[in-house]
Amino acid sequence: MPTCFRFLFSDLLVLYLLLLAASLSSPQPFCHQDESLALMQFKDSFIIHKDTFWSCYPKATSWSVEAEHGRSDCCSWDGVECDPHTGHVIGLDLSDSCLYGSINSNSSLFRLSHLRSLNLALNDFNYSKMPSTIGNLSWLTYLNLSHSYISKEVPSEVSYLSKLSSLDLSFNSNLIIGSLTRLVQNLTRLEEIVLSGVMISSIVPESLANSSSLKTLKLEGCGLYGEFPSRIFQLPQLRDLWIGTNEDLTGQLPEFHFSTVLQALSLSETSFSGKLPTSIGNLNSLEILDIAYCNFSRSIPNSLWNLTQLTILDLSGNSFDDSSCLTKASSNHTFPHLQYLHLSSLNLTKFPSFLRNQNKLVQLDLSKNNIQGIIPKWIFHPSKENLQYLFLSNNFLTGFENSQDVLHLPNLQTLELQNSRLQGSFSIPLVAPSIRDLYISNNSLAGFENFQNVLHLPNLLVLYLNNNMLQGSLPISQIPPSIQYLYISNNFLTGFENSQDVLHLSNLQTLDLQSNRLQGLFPIPLVAPSIRDLYLSNNFLTGLENSQDVLLLPNLRTLDLENNNLQGLFPIHLVASSIRYLYLSDNFLTGFENSRDVLPWPNLQSLDLQNNMLQGSFPISQIPPSIQDLYLSNNFLTGFENSRDVLPWPNLLMLDLENNSLQGSLPIPPPYVQLYRVKKNAFTGEISPLFCNLSSLYVLDLSYNNLSGKLHPCLCDSSQSLTALELQSNNIGGTIPDAWAKGCSLRIIDLNHNQLQGRLPRSLANCKELEYLNIGYNKIHDTFPLWLGTLPELKIFILRSNEFYGAIRNIQPNCTFSNLHIIDLSHNNFSGDLPSECFQRWNAMKLFGAKKLQYMMDHNSGILYSITLTAKGIELEYERIQDELIVIDLSCNRFEGEIPEVVGNLKGLHILNFSNNALSGHIPSSLANLTNLESLDLSQNKLFGEIPPQLAQLTFLEIFKVFNNCLTGSIPHGSQFERFPNSSFDGNPGLCGRPLSKACGDSLPKPPTSTFEGNQGLVSPFEFGWKAVAMGYICGLVIGIVIGQWVIASKQDWFVNTFRIKK
Repeated sequence: MPTCFRFLFSDLLVLYLLLLAASLSSPQPFCHQDESLALMQFKDSFIIHKDTFWSCYPKATSWSVEAEHGRSDCCSWDGVECDPHTGHVIGLDLSDSCLYGSINSNSSLFRLSHLRSLNLALNDFNYSKMPSTIGNLSWLTYLNLSHSYISKEVPSEVSYLSKLSSLDLSFNSNLIIGSLTRLVQNLTRLEEIVLSGVMISSIVPESLANSSSLKTLKLEGCGLYGEFPSRIFQLPQLRDLWIGTNEDLTGQLPEFHFSTVLQALSLSETSFSGKLPTSIGNLNSLEILDIAYCNFSRSIPNSLWNLTQLTILDLSGNSFDDSSCLTKASSNHTFPHLQYLHLSSLNLTKFPSFLRNQNKLVQLDLSKNNIQGIIPKWIFHPSKENLQYLFLSNNFLTGFENSQDVLHLPNLQTLELQNSRLQGSFSIPLVAPSIRDLYISNNSLAGFENFQNVLHLPNLLVLYLNNNMLQGSLPISQIPPSIQYLYISNNFLTGFENSQDVLHLSNLQTLDLQSNRLQGLFPIPLVAPSIRDLYLSNNFLTGLENSQDVLLLPNLRTLDLENNNLQGLFPIHLVASSIRYLYLSDNFLTGFENSRDVLPWPNLQSLDLQNNMLQGSFPISQIPPSIQDLYLSNNFLTGFENSRDVLPWPNLLMLDLENNSLQGSLPIPPPYVQLYRVKKNAFTGEISPLFCNLSSLYVLDLSYNNLSGKLHPCLCDSSQSLTALELQSNNIGGTIPDAWAKGCSLRIIDLNHNQLQGRLPRSLANCKELEYLNIGYNKIHDTFPLWLGTLPELKIFILRSNEFYGAIRNIQPNCTFSNLHIIDLSHNNFSGDLPSECFQRWNAMKLFGAKKLQYMMDHNSGILYSITLTAKGIELEYERIQDELIVIDLSCNRFEGEIPEVVGNLKGLHILNFSNNALSGHIPSSLANLTNLESLDLSQNKLFGEIPPQLAQLTFLEIFKVFNNCLTGSIPHGSQFERFPNSSFDGNPGLCGRPLSKACGDSLPKPPTSTFEGNQGLVSPFEFGWKAVAMGYICGLVIGIVIGQWVIASKQDWFVNTFRIKK
């Protein structure tokens, strides 16, 4: 190398080293003062609340504004990251930092315009709306607001954070994403999308399949529906896919290639179906496979054994018809890294043999199968050092194989054997001493096997022995002192073993002795002072042992003495001041002992005195202001002591005064009450407009009183919180206000048996969640409300006994009443043809088949729907309505024309009543399709022709009425028809055959025993005269005209020749 170049190189090297040394020695820049101020203002806008999350650590409390070299250096603060060259704040991690308070668009946080990473997860932002000014943080690449109690709709500005690579808003249950498509359409750099537990309620956009950089997609429990785009499974970098708990999400697994890098695949509790592809064995990186409770079928492929990296496998709750892959596996088949295995609800009949090869299992779930007999000892050997959780409940197991090897499970913590066939004495020596939770309820156990001391279970915390055959005295001495939760309800215990040893249960928090045979006074002194919840309902107790030792229960929160034999005045002094929940319903109590003052329970939240013998005026002043739930229904109360207009309990949420004899005007509850039920009393006067101020009210039940006046329009404004409005059986008049708000949440409106007039308000169509609408027995004067057909959830629709009129026609395409189960339009003035277009659109009535027995109800309020119907010939009150009950009652109107054939498509029908109209024509044979029909009433019409013989196929038919028509011919033969009384067919002179005495072929008809009455009301069966004669002539005339018209039309030439009529 020439000398000049060598010197030049040496000079450049020295210069570089000098510059490097200068840069290293220069101080790191401080953060900018405006950003430091913004951070402090952000911190000061919150309360540091250490109970926000149990593990939280308040990072921001260490922040300080003390000057250092004349400036505040926020770059050194906990959770703050600065750019080393510019000093700008680029990262803020205050996750799990105990922050409590609201965050809004004016927050100083959004002045940190250089932020690239923001993590505020695991704080409590008090359900505040996610601020739109988050769009100011345009440099963000990482955003995490999970578990932070934010709510309402995600602002559109988030979709313009185009540099985002990770977005986590998960587990904010009040957060709404209006459209997943719009949210991600501009976020093309996303590698992580974590939105589990956020309400999305949309399809999964196909465009997500174009996100080639996507590595993690978590959308669990989002209300997703529609078909999942199968191309997403093929994304080249996708490692984690979690889309479970979306029951309306459908799809099928595609063919997988070796290039797929999936490590976690969770589809549990979706509607994915079809078979598991053999190519699933190509997922050689898969560690988690969870397809529990989907709809997969056919066989489990043998290629599953290729998934050697699995640590979690859950195949539970599918419909595989071939599980031999598991049950007949050879000794070579194993998942070498498997720790969590769930094979519940797979109809297995024996323990899978491959379990012999699994030596790392931590959790094994074989519950809800059909495994029978004893539990083999080999099941515990392979994973004996690791197994902690063993779930074998809901099988047909009878016990353990005679072996002590179970004791070699040194780490077993939970054993579940409930709902099995264990009998006799349970062998405690077979239970590992490490056990913490032991569930053996719902068996036929009588006790423990020859063992007087179970103290070798030093870690036992939870013991479930409910629903067994335990008898006599409870052997307290066998319960280890570590026990915290002891459940022994639904047995045959009569008391405690004669022992004071109960006091050695120093950790006992919950004791459940419900539904046993305890009698007399309950020995409170034997209960450990640590007890918090004591459940003694459904026994034969007469009280608590009269002792001051009850004060030794300083932690008692719950005392349940429901359904015992408590009588007279309840002894206040026996209940500690710590009590919060006191349940005394279904006894014979008349009040509280020797107390005119406030009850000495300052923390009392719930007091249940339903179904007792309380009489006279209820002492309001005795109930402490802490009360939240007060239940006094089914007593003999007549009023309130020291009555006042507004009840004095500021925290009251639930008030139930049903079925007393309370009088006077309605007491006004405090503003935050949620349930107000005073049905079946004698309240009078008008409904105060103060009820309109109850912004949290969701149940208002004032039914069966003597209330009068008009409905205030402001009640309609409350419909956004109300789910049930029950005002039936009062004397309320005027019109129904036309002010039902958009966003109406009502599911039940019951106004029947009042004096309401005018038209139905059109704003009722705003109540999109309405399931039950009953306006029967009023004076509503209107046409049929077709516009209510837009309500998608309406199941029960009652308009009976009003002044509705006119024809039901001009059906609009969106007015379908598609979910209707019960419709009653009886006793009105409807006219014209039967609404065949409606029948075609009542889709819920077309469904039939075996269903799970359940009752129609509002699941939010727990209110069971009830109605009064004319069914099976009499008026019946249905206090509960089975979900499958389908009813149409159009009786006592002025409908005319023929019965449409399409009625036969409503195969779910149980009750059909077209009686007391002016219907003519034949009875359609399509009614034979109504195989669930129990009651068919076509009486008091003008029907003619024969009774279709196909109706004899209706084997469930109990009531069949066609009296007072013009029917002819033979009554169908069949076991059902022969059991119907004569009165079912009276007034049809042309009918013959059993059960009538007139045999077919007799020349003279038997005189009818009943008469036809137009369209309204019934006639005495003893009235006979000119109407019967006229009816005979009318029937003959109608039949003659019909036959004549048929002859003229079909035999015209013969008719002309015979009667010499010229054409």
